[in-house]
Amino acid sequence: MKIVEITQKISIYIIVILLIVITSKLINMESEESQFYEYKNSKINLKQVKKIIPRLEYIITYKEDDNIDVFRKYTTPLNPKEIKNVESFLYLAQKSEFYNVEVISFMLFDDEKIPLYHSQRFLKSPANYSVNENMLSKLSSYGLDDMQYENLKQLKKKVYNDANVFFEDVISYAKIKRSEWSQENIPKLGLGLNAEKFLSTLSDGVEQRELTKKEILDIVKELKKSYKQYDGIE
Repeated sequence: MKIVEITQKISIYIIVILLIVITSKLINMESEESQFYEYKNSKINLKQVKKIIPRLEYIITYKEDDNIDVFRKYTTPLNPKEIKNVESFLYLAQKSEFYNVEVISFMLFDDEKIPLYHSQRFLKSPANYSVNENMLSKLSSYGLDDMQYENLKQLKKKVYNDANVFFEDVISYAKIKRSEWSQENIPKLGLGLNAEKFLSTLSDGVEQRELTKKEILDIVKELKKSYKQYDGIE
């Protein structure tokens, strides 16, 4: 009876020892895994990385921007506060007459850039024409006299969505000579200073893509996932 009890105790002891060894190995394996970051089918040894910096890079430009900020690229830290800022800019852009939106998140492992997310490019081109102060100023500097100026001012409150109709009204009211220059430049001036700069920066044939509320929510969701990835490493 004593021999059976001793054998049982030894068996239990061996099982406990085995469980301790297995648990210890699993913990070590998990710890070893956490020291690496998988990227493009390879692993980055985090022990060899001195600093990890999460970043946001974006172009969110729209009609209401200051002219100097049209197509300006911003680079900021990736954190909950900046994600909230980007979200508010996205909603402002969505309501604007024209916009360009592109958002990127990444991490810097020392000097190595690790991409996390790159949104689609959302684009809406300007298409409303009106007599504006920039247009009046430019045409005056090109020789518009006082009578022409006053006649043209009568169109200031009218908005056109057809460049040809806008052009015809402008030369009719201001008695401007129809020429190759006027046909090319009057519609551009009618778009406004920001829109003029916006169009001059665009490449020909760029596809327009609408920015919807769903798209905005998806972008914000992906940015939060990006930050969570960084937060998981830290």
